Amino acid sequence: MGKMTLRLKIFHLSSRIIMLVFATLLITVSTQLASRADTSQLLLSEDALKDPGSLTVKLQDTRAVISQHIAPQLSAEIQQLLDKYDGISSPSLALQRALISDLNKILQAGSLYDAESFADIELSEQTDELLTQNPQSGEALVRLNRLLLSDAYPHEVASPTEKQTENPEGIEKCRENLRRIQEAREKYRDETNRDPQWLSELSPAYLDKKHLLCPADATYGKPGVLTDGAEDPTLPCSYLYEFRPSQKSNRKIILANEGDMLPFVRCEHHRLNLSVGGKLYRNGPQREIYKDKMKVAVARLDGSGDLYTQLKAQFGEDFLKSPEGKELLKKVYTSLPPSTASIQNVQTSPIGKPMPSMRWTDLSGKPVELETFQSEFILVNIFPITSDTCGPKLQRLEKLLENYDASQLQMVGVGTDDSAKAIEMFKEKYGLSMPVWMGKNMQIQISTDSGASKSQAQLTTFLLDRELIVKDMVIDFDPDILSQKVKQFVESKD
Repeated sequence: MGKMTLRLKIFHLSSRIIMLVFATLLITVSTQLASRADTSQLLLSEDALKDPGSLTVKLQDTRAVISQHIAPQLSAEIQQLLDKYDGISSPSLALQRALISDLNKILQAGSLYDAESFADIELSEQTDELLTQNPQSGEALVRLNRLLLSDAYPHEVASPTEKQTENPEGIEKCRENLRRIQEAREKYRDETNRDPQWLSELSPAYLDKKHLLCPADATYGKPGVLTDGAEDPTLPCSYLYEFRPSQKSNRKIILANEGDMLPFVRCEHHRLNLSVGGKLYRNGPQREIYKDKMKVAVARLDGSGDLYTQLKAQFGEDFLKSPEGKELLKKVYTSLPPSTASIQNVQTSPIGKPMPSMRWTDLSGKPVELETFQSEFILVNIFPITSDTCGPKLQRLEKLLENYDASQLQMVGVGTDDSAKAIEMFKEKYGLSMPVWMGKNMQIQISTDSGASKSQAQLTTFLLDRELIVKDMVIDFDPDILSQKVKQFVESKD
């Protein structure tokens, strides 16, 4: 009897233990399932990729710091699919699904954040808040990684809090237009061995003119809507053409920096770019990164010393020679008050530096730029019309250099006086054929060897090459000597 009681007690105890273990397992499994359910809401789905083609192109562009960080974490299978993608067609469903699968593994693997890789990425408030918590696992880590991914590629990946929306109106039609433009450009280049000066040159032989109009452009390509000097002179065009004549001098430098990712046609309505390599992507990563750096650069200028030297120290001379760098220089110099020097502290030897962009107008008051010239060399003569020697010297110089055509050499005068009528009378008095622009209240500061700076109120001449790099600078030139220098440069193209 005692043995039976003992057995019953043992059996009863075993049952309680089994029930306790079962309950513990049930709680653990339930917790894991709940955790996975929370995490699954944060993982990428096909709907979360707003623009898979653009994302694929950007992951191909490993020059971008953020892509250098993320792309190597993708599998070998995805790497092969990325290599095969042409950059302009719609990505295959197999590529999209494989990319989503790989990115979801990355989201769950560990922290995606790297300070250097995300230095140029504007992070959302949610991302910043989660970063301060420094999650190492679980739902918080996946949420942080998803936010980081959408911050890095905002046009391509939806954030976890973003409502799923359709593509911007007309973007698919716009993509088709850009594909047609790329096809037309390839045929044009095959036959002419050059790029068109304007997109309208492609129509009608290579392209229907309707493909020059973005469906989101309410103005139907009306002139004046695009950037100054970007309007196509022949046909209505909605697209910004980066190889237009005024941008010709910038191509070589930026092509070396950006390669086939350089945009040559852009839609400002959809922020969609077609690159020289025939790739379509939203808001190119390099272009956006440079924009951020330019803002920082302006903020760091202290207004003392040589502005160009300050910028060169921060970003290097190659960047300042690029279109983004030139735009930065333009922003810096045009932000100076009109009463102050438009060029400050030009060193005794400015050779090799870009000519700073300045606010010049023609005599009717319309803004003008040196980029509109298409010659091998440009001679810029800056002078006060009150000087008795400037007119005769310019007149003599024109006579000595009259045999060069516009493709070799162009001359321009810039009067520093604020009266268009007075400058026009000056031009007529000396019979100058060169265009004469206005640079109101402009003074040039020349740094002497001793370090002192003085205002230069005499005739100052800059010889620029096609890229607007200063090849020589002369103050109060002798026409015969300067003409010989110019001839040497033009003949050698050095």
